[in-house]
Amino acid sequence: MSYIGIPPFGQTIRTVTEVTATSGQTTFNITGGYIVGYVDVFLNGVLLTNVEDYTATNGTTVVLLTGATAGDKFTSISYQLLNLTTDANVTTLGIWENASTINSNYTITSGNNGLSAGPLTLAAGVSVTIPSGSRWSIV
Repeated sequence: MSYIGIPPFGQTIRTVTEVTATSGQTTFNITGGYIVGYVDVFLNGVLLTNVEDYTATNGTTVVLLTGATAGDKFTSISYQLLNLTTDANVTTLGIWENASTINSNYTITSGNNGLSAGPLTLAAGVSVTIPSGSRWSIV
């Protein structure tokens, strides 16, 4: 069912993950994670069914029940809740806040730009991917 406005579970960040599969690949890491029950999974443009085609139970990965073929296009559309009481990423009070440490890999959506207030620290092993034509500004 479609609707316009804030989803009933709160404001969210929508992230698209696109991966070209390897032969037999079953596990796909989802950029930025997801709320369990709020991830749409596609293989070669076909919407898959949770439980019948894949499992998505841990908030970070999707596991296909049948391995992909090399070159298959895996796409997920996932959602993360903006928790205004702890994350403070969105506010009507005139101040936008972000954490001072980035603890998980993040990819700026192609065609979009990112803005953060610094200084920032990247946790060990964590990366931020900036697609060609996009920018990430730290002020």
